[in-house]
Amino acid sequence: MIHARLFITKEAYKKKFWDFIHGTPKEDRPLIAQFCGDDPNVLLEAAKSIEHHVDGVDLNCGCPQGIARRGNYGAYLLEQADTLVNIVKTLSASLTIPVTVKVRLLPTGEARVEDSIRLYHRLVDAGAHMITVHGRTRLQKGRDTGKADWDAIRQVVEAIGDRVPVIANGGIENFDDVKACLRQTKADGVMSSESILEYPPLFTNSHTESTSRQRTGPGRIELSRDYIQYAKINPPNKGGQGSGLKCIRVHIHRFLHADLQSTPNIRDLVCTAQSVEELEQAIDLMEKIHNDAGHVIQEEQKSWYVRHRVVGEDGLSAQDRKFRKDSIMTCDEPEDDSAICVAAMFGNDDNGDY
Repeated sequence: MIHARLFITKEAYKKKFWDFIHGTPKEDRPLIAQFCGDDPNVLLEAAKSIEHHVDGVDLNCGCPQGIARRGNYGAYLLEQADTLVNIVKTLSASLTIPVTVKVRLLPTGEARVEDSIRLYHRLVDAGAHMITVHGRTRLQKGRDTGKADWDAIRQVVEAIGDRVPVIANGGIENFDDVKACLRQTKADGVMSSESILEYPPLFTNSHTESTSRQRTGPGRIELSRDYIQYAKINPPNKGGQGSGLKCIRVHIHRFLHADLQSTPNIRDLVCTAQSVEELEQAIDLMEKIHNDAGHVIQEEQKSWYVRHRVVGEDGLSAQDRKFRKDSIMTCDEPEDDSAICVAAMFGNDDNGDY
């Protein structure tokens, strides 16, 4: 997600997120650029500056963080219907590429589905070419995330699915969930946000019933090494990787989350690494521990993704317990809901308003 105002007013910020002077690499196409903001003219200027290098522009109306509330964007725009509709109308009327919108359900209690569908119809009327629906409200985040409402998404599909594609989002842990979500919602596709950050090969038969919930794809060490190699090919501060090394640290922390809970020395190294080489050292140390312990990759399970779900004998989830331990480092991690609003992992700028 890119903050539209910072993108057009701060050259340093723009270079962090966009460094394609001669066009977007073919390996990245098709590509949709997601912006946030509440000023239609600012959003249009930002989108216009890259419209010939992407295949679509998405408006983020899903981020539920406090930073989005302060900046008046993300899920908070859903409660300003006229402003939001005007933004979509302005973009769709002036761009040569499709405009899509990522939304949540409105936090209006029992009427949330009906109210949301009414708003989504207006967005399609304004020119939206696709709607991605996260089956939760902005109030469902962090320790209050709760279950995604796939039935609500199904009702959205029934209401507007004959007009535009509808993508379902929320509650996707493995490929079984992908198939179950498509069956229940009848959506045109499925988006994953959090689980895929911990296990990128999510759209494969790993951790599914057919594999007895075992991991059949790459293990945590291999994922970490592969990611480091990609980071070397695409240097941290080039090509739109935000704050560079901080972003890389966060991803390695996601991959190794299960291991880092019991290895504070390696966790500290991951959290404070000042170079890719130091992160490689941390991965080497973790691999040695795996080898010495006879680690079985097939037995690896999700850890970071289920941090709010797994409850111990003390009645606390792993994340609740974390907040009670002063010794556990934050690892420059975003807030718990930040995987929904990925921009939060890319540092701070303009008084945090992005």
